[in-house]
Amino acid sequence: MGTEAQNPNHWAQQQERGNRLFLALTTLMVRYLPGWLMRPCIWPVVLYFYATSSKQRRHILRYQTRLQTAFPTPVLPHRFAVFRQFVAFGEAVCDRFAVWQHKIRYRDLIVEDPDNVSGIVDSGGRGQIFVCSHLGNTEVCRALVSHHQGFRLNVLVHSKHAQAFNDALEKAGADRIKMIQVGDLDAALMMELNRRIEAGEWIAVAADRVPVRGAKTAPVQFLGQSAQMPQGAWLLAALLKTQLNTLFCVKRNGRYHLKLRRFADTATWKRHGRQTETAATMQRFADLLAEECAENPLQWFNFYDFWGDEAA
Repeated sequence: MGTEAQNPNHWAQQQERGNRLFLALTTLMVRYLPGWLMRPCIWPVVLYFYATSSKQRRHILRYQTRLQTAFPTPVLPHRFAVFRQFVAFGEAVCDRFAVWQHKIRYRDLIVEDPDNVSGIVDSGGRGQIFVCSHLGNTEVCRALVSHHQGFRLNVLVHSKHAQAFNDALEKAGADRIKMIQVGDLDAALMMELNRRIEAGEWIAVAADRVPVRGAKTAPVQFLGQSAQMPQGAWLLAALLKTQLNTLFCVKRNGRYHLKLRRFADTATWKRHGRQTETAATMQRFADLLAEECAENPLQWFNFYDFWGDEAA
């Protein structure tokens, strides 16, 4: 196991504290708990998480400080900003349950799709890649699957817990999304992903968390300081020679805005220039992510040591 996975500050180490009891409770809640009961149930969890998570409070404060420095126009609440970010996360969890229970559907979303990515999905041609992040609520991807007939979405995950969690949701009746457990992009996995792309299936991958093993990362400037971000999404797209599209789903005034954009076409990348293209595309994404954070400052749900301050 890599040293990053053993590091208690690594996001995977924190996430894997989930257990079978949590999965069982989630399954029962999705299947049987009415939506109007969800919010009062989540509040004690938010309060407990906030009171007992000093590291996470510190990490969010660092994020907010960097965000405010990078975007001088006030974008954060004047009071209790860190606590309100924890509250926003709790609300996002409630909304995830609503998605899993089919109470938030595609028709409930405000879709911003100037490049007609939805039309490409419906065209039935060669598959493409959605680049996602931990800003907002990407669980709404399930609404895409239910809306587009025949649309098959594969989500690359680095966590066995995430895969088990998805299996539990499917048993509770949530829309099916194929989870693919990844470690390294070996030949067998690349052949399988290429087969799925050629069959018209799409792939979703988060581009803002370092891999479990800590490999294949590169520095980018994010909110005014250097941060390590994974190269996996971009290298995968280059090898598959496919189109990259960004997907953000953020909540504004009580409704979710699904924002789809065409981002980069790796079919035009030359082998000798792949490293340069990857670095430039990563920085473009980091810049776009920063702008989205400025517009939706409390919906950044990375509670770990993102910039590696404590590791340093």
